[in-house]
Amino acid sequence: MRWQAVGLALALMVGTAVPAHAAADCSDVTVPVQLDVLLPAEVHGQLCQPPGGSDRVQLLVHGATYDSRYWDEPVADGRFSYVRRALADGWATLAIDRVGYGASTREPSALLTASTQALTVHQVVSSLRASFGTVLLVGHSVGSAVALIETSLYNDADALALTALTHRVSPEALASALAVDVRPVTVDPGPLASEYDPGYLTTVPGRRAALFYGPHPDPAMLAYDEATKGVVSSTEMADAIALGFGLPTSLAVTRPVYLVDGGLDALFCGKLLGGDCSDADALAAEEKPYFANASSFTAAVLPDAGHDLNFEARAAVYENALNAWADTTT
Repeated sequence: MRWQAVGLALALMVGTAVPAHAAADCSDVTVPVQLDVLLPAEVHGQLCQPPGGSDRVQLLVHGATYDSRYWDEPVADGRFSYVRRALADGWATLAIDRVGYGASTREPSALLTASTQALTVHQVVSSLRASFGTVLLVGHSVGSAVALIETSLYNDADALALTALTHRVSPEALASALAVDVRPVTVDPGPLASEYDPGYLTTVPGRRAALFYGPHPDPAMLAYDEATKGVVSSTEMADAIALGFGLPTSLAVTRPVYLVDGGLDALFCGKLLGGDCSDADALAAEEKPYFANASSFTAAVLPDAGHDLNFEARAAVYENALNAWADTTT
């Protein structure tokens, strides 16, 4: 077993050219799944292949108040697209809308938990095995909690990459978010109010910068983010916190794990009892015990970055480092 800390700042000098999206072969896909034996559903996603195809795929799982677009935002000519970085490295990608979100099957909020989402992700992994020899599971925030739970139960992907998550969510930041930053979608002035039940939450207008961004958000990206904000089931959030950050869950993971956080993540780093994201060594020392049974563990920090790593001006630093790790691990 091995573990290591990675200083992402060193990767700044190793940029890779990102191909135009037109060079990739992208298509919408639908995967039939079951929330349980009585509840069939469909998971929508966008599957992209690099030129010439690939035998390896990254399954991308979005976080709260986002959908699959988080991984491939159509802003600034693709500067905030993780998908393009993965394609440039020769990976196929499948960015999914978790059940309840985006174009996937809508369900009452009470039916959605991080555990049921993990079950559906497991079914998507199984479907990918029919076409790909290597599957890397990548999550963001609540999507990382879902990916972590899924891996703890099945260990079916070849490796697990977690972004924007530590095991020490800040009680202060969480309480502030619930009191100030989010509210039931049914009282939101936007169009989502009529599409979901009151058990779904969304962000208060104008609060996404404080929740999700570092100190210097890109104005165009932030404006698009506010205009296209989504929702999250309150029961899924509660389950993600209870199980996704629990010690027994992580100890059941046996696959290689890569964990990366923004140094200024308001939800998971610093403040009262939050994780230590001051540098990669500190984060690795703090998180390593939770992944004691993983075949390898790597921690990384993107300095001065917030919760939404993909939207940072220096996002390519973390994206290149994560893909370099995946190249040598899977």
